[in-house]
Amino acid sequence: MNKKFNIIKINGVKGICLAVFCIGCLIAGFLLFPGWVCMHVWNYFAGFFVQAPLMTLVHGVLLWCIIALSLYALNKGDCVISFGSASAVSPGEERIREVFNKINEQNVRNLTLIKKQIEDAQKAENSDTEHEDKSLK
Repeated sequence: MNKKFNIIKINGVKGICLAVFCIGCLIAGFLLFPGWVCMHVWNYFAGFFVQAPLMTLVHGVLLWCIIALSLYALNKGDCVISFGSASAVSPGEERIREVFNKINEQNVRNLTLIKKQIEDAQKAENSDTEHEDKSLK
């Protein structure tokens, strides 16, 4: 189980306002601004053609979504953006290593226990043979 949880707690009206503000900033930063740029680039190049239609902000956002989703679909993993801690080992691999370490520790414990039992049995056998040898004499 992953023990690294991030909990976001929203209290009262201030918390709700802050959450709405953060969501609005994300929408503006990832949708509206790139859409506005696409709209202006399209309208600039449309000025060079006679019957090219002009775009509004809604069309610019749609064009940006088409571009972004196309790049995402065509991405073969060469250019990956990730947030968070970068580790060479994935969480699944870490869990597998933990399990193998526990198995190895258990095997070492079992081997030492078996060795101890063998030694105790040999000592008991040696003491029994000594008693038999003394009784035969």
